Amino acid sequence: MTEAPSERSAPAPPLRPAKSPLQEVLWVYLAVCAGTFVLTQLRAIGPIKDYVHLGVGALFLVTAMKLAGREPGGYGRFGIGLGGLLAPPGAKIDEGEPGPLGLYELARVVRRGWVEGLREVFIALALAAIVFPPFAIGFVQYHGSLHPFVWNPPADFASFIAAQFVVVGLTEEAFFRGYVQTRLGERWRAKRTIFGARVHPMALVTQAALFGAVHVIATPNPAQLATFFPGLVFGWLRAWRGGIGAAIVFHALCNVFSELLVRGWLR
Repeated sequence: MTEAPSERSAPAPPLRPAKSPLQEVLWVYLAVCAGTFVLTQLRAIGPIKDYVHLGVGALFLVTAMKLAGREPGGYGRFGIGLGGLLAPPGAKIDEGEPGPLGLYELARVVRRGWVEGLREVFIALALAAIVFPPFAIGFVQYHGSLHPFVWNPPADFASFIAAQFVVVGLTEEAFFRGYVQTRLGERWRAKRTIFGARVHPMALVTQAALFGAVHVIATPNPAQLATFFPGLVFGWLRAWRGGIGAAIVFHALCNVFSELLVRGWLR
C-alpha cells in the first residue's frame, strides 16, 4: 500500500557537525579573554576599580558552570563538584529542592562531602609543605632581597586569604582545570599516567599556556606568563584527584605564600 504524500514523514534535516572539543575551548577562551580585557579596563574608573577582580572571577565561574552543566555528567565529570572539597568526585549535587539561593543544596553537599573535603585540604597542605621550601630558596636566589625576611602581611590579611580561595582559586580552577582541561582531555585522550595522574601532556600543557596568557591580558606584563608553571601543577593535581578541590586550596596557598615572600623580602 502506497503512503499518501501528506502522510510521508519529511526527511530529517542534516545534522550540523558539532565543534570539536579543541575548537569549542578556543572559541570560549577567546570570548572569556575579551570579557576579561573589557572588565580590566574598568580599573580606570575610581569607584569600581577595587571590584574588577570580582567581575573577572564571576566571568570564569559562571562560564565554567554553564558549560559544564549542559554536558552529560555535568559538574561531576568536569570536576567542579570540587573533587571532595564540597562533594565527592562524581557525586550528584542537584538532588532535592535547592532552597533560597541554593542554600539547601549547599548544606546537603557539605554534609555529604566534608570528610572528602578534609582529605583534599590535607593533600594540598602536604604538597605545599614539599614545594614551598625550595620555592622560597629559589625566589630569594632569583630576586635577591632588600633586607632580611620580615613578617609583613597585607593590612587585612584574613580578607586577602579569603579572596585567594573564593575569588581567585575557586573561579580560575573551575574554568581552567574544570572546564578547559576536561574538554582538552576529550581531544587528547590520556593513554598513560604522569606521576600517578591520568592526563595527556598536550592537554596539561595547553591549559597551562591558556592560563598564563589570560594573566597577561588581565595585567599587561610579560612576567605574568610565569603563571604557566604553577598552571602545570594545578592541572596535574586536578587530574590526580579527579576534581578541583585540592587544586583550589593549593592555588590559594601559592598566591598567599608568594605575596608573603614579596612583602617579606622586597618591600
